[in-house]
Amino acid sequence: MRVFPLAIGGLAVSVLLSVASTPQAEADNPSVGELQVRLVQSRMHLNDLLARSAAAAEQLNGARFELAEAEADLRRQRAAVKRAEAQLDDQRDVVATLTVEQLQSGTATSRLTTMLESDGPQQLLERAGAYTSTNEAMNARVDTLTAREVVHDAAVRRADVAQEARRAAVEKQAAAAAGIEQAISAAEAAVDSTERERKALLEQLAAAQDVTVTEATKKQDEIDEKIDQGGPSSPVGGPPPNTEQPETEPTDPPPTDPPPTEAKPTEPKPTPKPTPKPKPTPKPDPGPAISPSASGSKVEKAIAFARAQLGEPYKWGGAGPGSWDCSGLVMKAWGAAGVGLPHSAAGQYSRTRKVSVGSIRRGDLVYWSKGGAGSIFHVAMYLGGGKMIHAPRPGRKVEIVPITYWIKPNLASRPG
Repeated sequence: MRVFPLAIGGLAVSVLLSVASTPQAEADNPSVGELQVRLVQSRMHLNDLLARSAAAAEQLNGARFELAEAEADLRRQRAAVKRAEAQLDDQRDVVATLTVEQLQSGTATSRLTTMLESDGPQQLLERAGAYTSTNEAMNARVDTLTAREVVHDAAVRRADVAQEARRAAVEKQAAAAAGIEQAISAAEAAVDSTERERKALLEQLAAAQDVTVTEATKKQDEIDEKIDQGGPSSPVGGPPPNTEQPETEPTDPPPTDPPPTEAKPTEPKPTPKPTPKPKPTPKPDPGPAISPSASGSKVEKAIAFARAQLGEPYKWGGAGPGSWDCSGLVMKAWGAAGVGLPHSAAGQYSRTRKVSVGSIRRGDLVYWSKGGAGSIFHVAMYLGGGKMIHAPRPGRKVEIVPITYWIKPNLASRPG
């Protein structure tokens, strides 16, 4: 199993180092260190499986969104085909009518006879002009019919493409549904087995350290909490590319007012020492900048809604009330601000304005993917100051964490 160079890696190292700093009698006993390492590895493995199940759930959300989009497009294209067919039929009727009229008007010989029997040059010119106009009208109708046939054929081709896209979307949803079933089954099985293994290891650890099981459990609970806060240790779907990641942590715009400076004397003559001026009272922090594409009230409403869900549990496919998945929380938060978004991280990215990760602002959405918009598996809302709010995975609750608590996001967008 590959491992990300993540913060969790450093956390695991720090945890293991803290384990090594136990009293000498325990450090010299290999069974103590081995038990503690196995506990950490077991917890990290469980977190990986839970993160994979959350990513699989978001892939299913995305597949459902794509299928809904494909079905809507197919309906539009089929309606366009019907309109093209109706227009083509109308034009065929017009051409047929003109053809019958021409046939009823007689042959070319009778037309010539009619013109030769005209009463003088003027009537001859009028009849010749009438025949010319009739032929031009017929030619124009035939040209229109040809154009209608081209439009109809193009509409049919687009409908065929839409039908194929829908078929592919159905297959993708089926694969995503199977994937999440497999991921959930693996995660649920791991929860049970890990709990049994943890209990047995803690009993052995307590005996090896000559402490009670309660004391050993309490200490391990603290270690597990630190591990959980660090995110999964192995790739959910492959590390995101570095092409769109910021070189430095995104920060909010600094205050525009320059710090006060003391004026330097302009003349070399000695002057009395000036009385020190009182330090200016610092201005209150205006907070992170707000996106110009979404009004401050919308941004703050969305964030206020998300913050109100802090502490509520993650649930596969959850969109409230009381439980959430990552895109469900974002959808309802921005919905509370009057901005409609789909229940899909990939769909939310496609429906909002793309921005670089290095220029994100308060209220923007940040995404994690396997390398592009089609493989997005997690979304969070940026709060400014290097913080974000999200529904992370099963076993965790809606929380505010540093944007670098795990790996940096590689995509971002701005609702509004």
